[in-house]
Amino acid sequence: MARGRGRPGMGEWVRSLGEQIGNELGQVIAQSVQRTLESAIDVSDLARRLGAGIGRRGRKPSGARALCSEAGCGRPVLAKGLCRSHYYRARYRAQKAGTLVPRGRKRRPRRTDSSTVEAAT
Repeated sequence: MARGRGRPGMGEWVRSLGEQIGNELGQVIAQSVQRTLESAIDVSDLARRLGAGIGRRGRKPSGARALCSEAGCGRPVLAKGLCRSHYYRARYRAQKAGTLVPRGRKRRPRRTDSSTVEAAT
């Protein structure tokens, strides 16, 4: 058995109050987001102005990198004027053809101790 509590029409008043609070809360959130977006700091612009990336291992900043020399490819260069995919493709083909010269690791010559040299003679 449902019992009627309170005044008649009270449910409608509560519903309209909830809608009004929801609308006002939505406006407050939208204004807050707008203020945040207006005052947001552009980190990349700030880094560019401060010169980030300059002098790092002698590289140019990423915005000034050369582009791949393959026709129709606009990606940045990895090595020998080619982007990563074109460079590794050329390297793979050279390896299959046998024209790739393997690079050995640069090793320092062994230091010889003068006492071991004299003992050997």
